[in-house]
Amino acid sequence: MALFGRKKQARGPLPEPLNPKWKQGEGGRFPKFLDLDPEAAGLTGKSGVFAIWHTGVKPEWVYVGSSSDLAADFFKLGDDKGILEYRDRGKLYCSWCFILPEFQPGTVSYLTLALKPVVENPNRPNVDDVDLIPVLPPGMTLEQVEELFGQSLHDEH
Repeated sequence: MALFGRKKQARGPLPEPLNPKWKQGEGGRFPKFLDLDPEAAGLTGKSGVFAIWHTGVKPEWVYVGSSSDLAADFFKLGDDKGILEYRDRGKLYCSWCFILPEFQPGTVSYLTLALKPVVENPNRPNVDDVDLIPVLPPGMTLEQVEELFGQSLHDEH
């Protein structure tokens, strides 16, 4: 469990984000959210963290969450008017990673702080109640995450 055992630091630099191996499809492309068949993707009853974003002139992160049944939640979110509002601004994409349930609140809190999704997750954990677990967002490099936070996350030895 040491892999996800990092605690948030009171002050100072954040630890370097882990790579949780976000799901990518053929050719390294991320799945289109509205074309995804969650059951065919084998997500029924699977627990994990996910992100939804749109491309276009001004790409944005749309939604970040966790689920004990990714298929059920993807079906539900596929009808969410707040999320669907962004389909006309560029294609909606999604990805997920399988993270143990006890580490999901810290991961979702970190991603929410880093990405600032435009649709609020009503089930998001309170950031003050969890230890942040830094992970690389889907398709992002360490350098891009450093830009988000305005600080270097490389270990200084």
